[in-house]
Amino acid sequence: MEKSSKIYLLITIICAVLVVGLCVFVIANHKEVKLTEGQKFKEEYESYNNGKYEENNKKLFKVSIDEDNPMVYKTGKEILDVLNKEKAYVFFGFATDPNTRNVIETLLKSAKEEDVDKIYYVDIESMRDEYEFDGSIIPKQTAKGTDAYYKILDFFGTKLEKYYVPDKNGNLYSTSVTRLETATLIAVDNHKIKDMHVGTNENHTDIFKKLTNEEKESLEDIYEDLFESIKKD
Repeated sequence: MEKSSKIYLLITIICAVLVVGLCVFVIANHKEVKLTEGQKFKEEYESYNNGKYEENNKKLFKVSIDEDNPMVYKTGKEILDVLNKEKAYVFFGFATDPNTRNVIETLLKSAKEEDVDKIYYVDIESMRDEYEFDGSIIPKQTAKGTDAYYKILDFFGTKLEKYYVPDKNGNLYSTSVTRLETATLIAVDNHKIKDMHVGTNENHTDIFKKLTNEEKESLEDIYEDLFESIKKD
């Protein structure tokens, strides 16, 4: 073998060894970046800022969320332990829901002002039962809720409203069951709901219309009173 060929081969081997060594070093020192609960919540909600609502193809409300927020994820099953064992605040909603997106910034602002460091968050998008009007007097169930969902309903007792389903003309028909609505915030203590608020506020009837500044201020007062409800105990 010629001298130049030997030098080339030696250089190739050295480069290969260096590349392998570098790869081993990177793998050995790689640490998975784990998001905090607050960062996860921010990332999830802001990821839909350019999306659209399925109901009417309107743009989703854009939200801006501080990564230093008090939201802590819980599954339906996990929240049952919280409801029965802890003094806590729990928020039910999901990231593409208009009510949830409409109130979330106000909720987090109120929580910050009240020094609330933890709000359990339960995504209920795929948890609830579903009904649709099929022409009969009683709407037909098209999807069954999870076991945890029905136990959560039991915990709420008579505090939830009946679930009505519209026909194509907007006429409402009762399903005879109650419904856990989105953007529901509760304060829980000693196995009981001390205070709760559902949706936006009574003056806001169009869920696809953004809250006015006045409506946000009213909602902020409601949330702050709710946060105070178990602080006093």
